Amino acid sequence: MYTLGIKAVFHDPAACLIKDGRLIAAADEARFTLSRQDKLPVPFSTYKLPFHAIDYCLRAANIHLKDIDHIAYSFNPELLISGETKHDPFTTIPYYPQQRRYNMALSWNNPRENLLFSFILNAPAHLTGGYPDHLQKRFRGCTAGDWEWHFVDHHLSHAASSYLPSPFTDAAIMTLDGRGELASTTYNIGEGEVISRVGQVEMPHALGLLCERVAGFLGFLHAADEGRVMALAAYGKPVYQRDFREMITIGNKGKYTVGNEYFEQRFGRPRKMNEPFNSRHFNIARSLQLVLEETVLQLAEWLQAATKKQNLCFAGSLALNSVLNAKLRDYSPFEDIWVQPAAGHSGTALGAALWIDQAKRAGREKDAAMKSVLTLLLTP
Repeated sequence: MYTLGIKAVFHDPAACLIKDGRLIAAADEARFTLSRQDKLPVPFSTYKLPFHAIDYCLRAANIHLKDIDHIAYSFNPELLISGETKHDPFTTIPYYPQQRRYNMALSWNNPRENLLFSFILNAPAHLTGGYPDHLQKRFRGCTAGDWEWHFVDHHLSHAASSYLPSPFTDAAIMTLDGRGELASTTYNIGEGEVISRVGQVEMPHALGLLCERVAGFLGFLHAADEGRVMALAAYGKPVYQRDFREMITIGNKGKYTVGNEYFEQRFGRPRKMNEPFNSRHFNIARSLQLVLEETVLQLAEWLQAATKKQNLCFAGSLALNSVLNAKLRDYSPFEDIWVQPAAGHSGTALGAALWIDQAKRAGREKDAAMKSVLTLLLTP
């Protein structure tokens, strides 16, 4: 049984191929287009599927797209259908035959977002007819009926990408990200092949979005350059640590809120792109980094107390912060921590595929442990 995983929403599009629980190939689209992160994280780019990465995975198995049994897409618009939430207003999706009314909840309240949902819902048809001509060998002649399509919760994809390839048979799972359908942070328990959610934080409250906004304030591209902010932190002092502490309020059961930012009032004029860096910029980055570490350690302490698990699987954009990961390793109450190498958005292609593969082979023991990262570091 072949399961193809696709990541297309937001940035870092990617694909992976699973055969009966075994990872055949995985790759970021950027490795083929040679454009960092391949595309900007705007709604209009969601139509762009990772055709080159998909083609690479099919070539690795020497199969055609028609040979795929299941396709797992790491975003589930069903979570935002009207009636599933209590938020208003609603919008009708253009160019979608079913004409279902979707809820523009929370951060999905910009009129252009209906294009995002249209592209997501029409992805199966685009996969069969939107491929580049030079890749037609492994795409041509397919119809949407050749496989079973699955929309998989974005944060569940993150959680599965971390837990299912981990060496653990049971673990707490924490995903800290900027965006999902509704959730920005989730807490889960993994036991055997089962993943159960025990709590979540919903947008617009997100540590990942706070990092994005700070990156923008420091003159970087949001949803692209947060790693550069982590690097800047090494040169600064925690002058603004109190300011960032005032922005984050931790509640009960892993809940938190982010607000009261007022960056210009607190930090002065934002840096323009290509301007020289100065000590103020370094100090902002350092202060953010330290408060992130404090906050995530508190969340990890709650999660360990709530789940009683000794192992932690960590995923999401913040799991790419290596300094933060070291603090979790050294100071959290967990005995062992696993961070899957593709912990960011591209890794959700892996997680979605593994989740569907595991579900369709129900009754089998968890058997996707990652023995090597080489398959995630392939070059074309």
